[in-house]
Amino acid sequence: MIIPASAEVRTQLGPLLEADLGELAGFISAQSGRDRASIESHLRWFLLENPARRPEDPVGFGLRSVDQLAGCILLSPQMFRFGCKDILLMGSSSFYVDEHYRGQGGRIFLQYCRLARQHPLFGTSANAEAAGLWKAAGARPISFSEQEYLGILNWPPVAEELAYRRDSSRAILRFAAGPAATVASLLRPLKIDCSGATELTVLSSAEQVSDLALPDCPAKLTAVRNSAYLQWRYFSGHDSTAALFAFRTCQPEREVLVTVNLRKRGYRGQISALNVLDVYPEISAQDWPGMVRALIARYRSLIDVVVLRNLSPELQTVFSERNFQRREFDAPIGWLLDKFNLLPASEHYIVPADGDGLI
Repeated sequence: MIIPASAEVRTQLGPLLEADLGELAGFISAQSGRDRASIESHLRWFLLENPARRPEDPVGFGLRSVDQLAGCILLSPQMFRFGCKDILLMGSSSFYVDEHYRGQGGRIFLQYCRLARQHPLFGTSANAEAAGLWKAAGARPISFSEQEYLGILNWPPVAEELAYRRDSSRAILRFAAGPAATVASLLRPLKIDCSGATELTVLSSAEQVSDLALPDCPAKLTAVRNSAYLQWRYFSGHDSTAALFAFRTCQPEREVLVTVNLRKRGYRGQISALNVLDVYPEISAQDWPGMVRALIARYRSLIDVVVLRNLSPELQTVFSERNFQRREFDAPIGWLLDKFNLLPASEHYIVPADGDGLI
């Protein structure tokens, strides 16, 4: 739809403050179809309780038409570290534009990009349209963020989803969830034997995570996993499905942090998914199957799929050989913009727990 010139004149772009959260929740609810109260609760946790937030920063930027919001992009700062140096990256979240003002989405994104003079910018939940804006701004995709791998334990709800995306007729969906799912489970059985799986040790506090003695001066740019971040991200009570474990690796022998959460997926929420959010420090390709095996053994009765993201090419091969199904996104969902070379010239280790991708 073409926006009338008069409407364009009436729009104003400016910072969003804590006082705007109620209005923001209503706007995002209208755009997403989700419950307003749950959105406002999420925003208060995600934006205001974030330990990396500074009082002088706005919570985001909003496009207003007359006296109501027509678009927004929110800010989600996160502290990263390379070597012994901390570096604040400014993440983006909840990029929404009302359909009558879609032509002004680039204007909102450009306002966010102006922050690149002070901080590197990143996003982990870009759709194809937003990915185009990131690319046009000169950003580069976050490594291996263009796909995910699904370990399918229960085929019927997944087959139903695949059928729905092609033909939503009830007869087709019944066939997909029945005979077609049976055939798929026979042709593509998950090659993960959970017998004798290594035990996971539950970590019930940020202090217990600290006892793992995680690397303090990483050789790759990666998130700071200090007590304040862990307490906010996992132990604030915001997500009752989040869980943290210690997993003992073999090569070398040590305990590493593994974090997960549970989410519903599918057109009617029929798929129960276990998301692997973080594994730190990095573990070898030989240890990854054992870690996933331990998670499946623990969650087998609760889930239909295990979701793995940000896998290196070596790990993609490891899990493809075990019949994990590759799902391509329309574009990379993770982007990093460092126009002013504020980041060190190093590899990075960005995990699904970073940003807002699987929150």
